[in-house]
Amino acid sequence: MKAKLSRIGWLSLAILFAVTGLGVGIWGFWQATHPPDASEAYISCQKDEKITEISAGGNKLEGTKLPNYTPVKQVSKLSCIDGVVGSGSTINSFNTITANYTGAMASSGVIFESSLDSGQPITVALNQVIEGWAKGLAGMQVGGTRRLMIPAEMAYGTQGSCKTVDQTDPTKCQEYAIAPNTPLVFDVSVTGSQ
Repeated sequence: MKAKLSRIGWLSLAILFAVTGLGVGIWGFWQATHPPDASEAYISCQKDEKITEISAGGNKLEGTKLPNYTPVKQVSKLSCIDGVVGSGSTINSFNTITANYTGAMASSGVIFESSLDSGQPITVALNQVIEGWAKGLAGMQVGGTRRLMIPAEMAYGTQGSCKTVDQTDPTKCQEYAIAPNTPLVFDVSVTGSQ
């Protein structure tokens, strides 16, 4: 009788560990494959109707100043301003978006790149972009236009973005497109999401 009770006790413990381990595994998988609740994941944006999708209008935007923007010396945290609130689906960090964008240096407002110069929007997965885009565009709705103020550590950080590699040492950058530790500002107009 004592041996039977001992076997039942061990069997009960084995079942408890199996169920608990399986439960923890399922919970972990769920957390990894489902975006957090909107209240946790999305930053809150101000509204300013002066922020609208800009147009190249036949002129190249690179090297010009970002319209309706006042340069700032430092960007300490990710922030955003919605110019146009979209009415389409809500974007999360797992989406692939199609968007027009214009990027500028936060300290000068000088545009370093714009999809409008090529005349083609980009299509990109938000898990393959800089952190400032991934976190800053989450919660936005398709059809919207948002200005992102991105601190350097959520942009290209201490490495910067290299434009020309040094021919004598390919591990070094000869010319930067974006210098290390540079905060950025982006105007992004999302036209689609999947």
